Amino acid sequence: MAITYTWKITAMKKAPSLDGLSDVITHVNFEYKGVDKDGNEGVFNGACPLPGPDAKDFIKLADAKEADVIKMAQANHPVEHMNDVIAKQIADKIAPKNEEVDMPWAPKDEVK
Repeated sequence: MAITYTWKITAMKKAPSLDGLSDVITHVNFEYKGVDKDGNEGVFNGACPLPGPDAKDFIKLADAKEADVIKMAQANHPVEHMNDVIAKQIADKIAPKNEEVDMPWAPKDEVK
């Protein structure tokens, strides 16, 4: 099953000052979504702390673009487990295993 995945940053935390740098992104919350060719989708909402900043690669919060923050999250949150969770969600939508059903002995609603 071919699934296309996308990232979306939903929240961040920062430290006003850390390791001599200011406005340092310290935590990232994200939505990781997968969609199959038929439009069935699954979503993994996650969060990850970021390691201390590296002065040579540092991006100040005010200068960060979503693509920059996605790269930070990707480097610190492996996708294998998230892909498995999303694939299972999509498979369950295609072939549900726990659908609610009417009880055969219960009276049927009267049709008016």
